[in-house]
Formats: sequence, C-alpha cells, structure tokens
Amino acid sequence: MDIKTWVQSHSPQLGTIITIDHPTIMEIAKLAGFDWLWIDAEHGRFNEVSASLCCAVNAGGTPAFVRLPDRSATSIKRFLDIGCDGIIVPQVSSLAEVEEIARAALYPPRGERSIGIARAQGYGTTFAEYLKTKSYAIIVQIETVAGVKSAQAIIEHESVDAVLIGPYDLSGSFGIPGQVDSPQVVESIAAVLSQSKKAGKPCGIFAATAEKAREYAEAGFDFIGVGMDTTVLLSAYTAIKNSLR
Repeated sequence: MDIKTWVQSHSPQLGTIITIDHPTIMEIAKLAGFDWLWIDAEHGRFNEVSASLCCAVNAGGTPAFVRLPDRSATSIKRFLDIGCDGIIVPQVSSLAEVEEIARAALYPPRGERSIGIARAQGYGTTFAEYLKTKSYAIIVQIETVAGVKSAQAIIEHESVDAVLIGPYDLSGSFGIPGQVDSPQVVESIAAVLSQSKKAGKPCGIFAATAEKAREYAEAGFDFIGVGMDTTVLLSAYTAIKNSLR
C-alpha cells in the first residue's frame, strides 16, 4: 500500500482501534465509514487467525492495519501473510530495531522475509505479483523517550513508510503514565511530527477522545486513530442507562 498517496487523498485519515477479536465488530466499524481500521494484536485479543478473518470481512473496504504483539520476525512474517494493508510495529526506539524490522518484513534482496503462500499471496493465485510489488505499509510506533531521541534516524530509514505516535506509552516512558498533556510529552509529540514532515513521511497518532483527535488534526497529523471498541461500547451503554435514571 502506498500510504503517502493514501494520506494525501484526504487528511487527516480517521480510524479507530478494534480490540475485540470478532468479525462483527470489524464489520460494524467498516459500516461506520472510518478511513482506516486498526486491528490490535498488541493489547487486543487478536492472533493471526482472528486478524485474518477480520481482514477478509473488510476485503474491498477501507485500509486495515494490524498492530503486532511484538517486533519479532515471527510476528512480522505471520501477520503480513494474512493480507493486511500494513503492520504497525510497537515500541520502536532505535535505528537497529528498524533494521531488524526491515529484514523480517521485506523479501530478498532487500530483506530476509521467508517466502510462503497464504491469504496475502491469494493462496498462490497472486504469488508472483505479490513478490514483485510491496503492497503493504510498514508503520513504526515511536512511543518511548529513546524513540523520540532516535526519531530522525528511525523516520528517515527507507523501509519506514509512516510513523505512529503512542502518547500514552510515551507518557509512561517519562514516568508519568496517562499524562499525555504534560509539557515533555507534548514537546516530544511535536518534535516527532516536525521531523516526519521534514522527511516527507506520514505521521499518525492515537487520540482517546474526539476532542483530542480534533486537536491533533489541527496540529497537522496525517492519520489519527480515535477511540476503541471497548470504550465506545461502555460509553454508549452507560449513556443509555444514565438517560433512563
């Protein structure tokens, strides 16, 4: 997927996080009309089987990116093979880690990705085309103090298609978990966004609320993940209950 062309077509691209590993949730989010969907295998319940099913349900729809449970070569390989539009790699803090990700995510000669046949390759029907064309995005999450310090090198690496900031983990890395509006977190977010703009790489961020998403949109973020299925359901159910009491 050419994520740069995608964000340029309409910015900011608004998505939402899906943590419940059921295709019905994916289908509802698709019907809601989001610009992209964030399948969460890091903090959500997804594995490659349930993520593959949700990608199949979403086929022909908006881009679906899977956040991996970790940076391991096995996770990268197995989740790319399900045919998602891109992977979101969490907790990327150094150039060395980016190079490891590139080796695992790219086919030879650019990398060392193992060649298999799965949904991504049309179970063999689009195998040759898939090998020739990198149709998926590699999105790295910068969400640590070390990641912010190494941001320029991370962002400029040729394998990185886009950057996604995790403000909550970033606040935790500063030792103030949850304080995403603290000066050091805000300054770090602005610095990463600025470096992404200079490098010509799309930059995204997570926003817990619509109000925060508006703030990030005004700041110039290219894609924003707002809310998540569990909190949206809880909020809606609570609002219904409270309206009747």
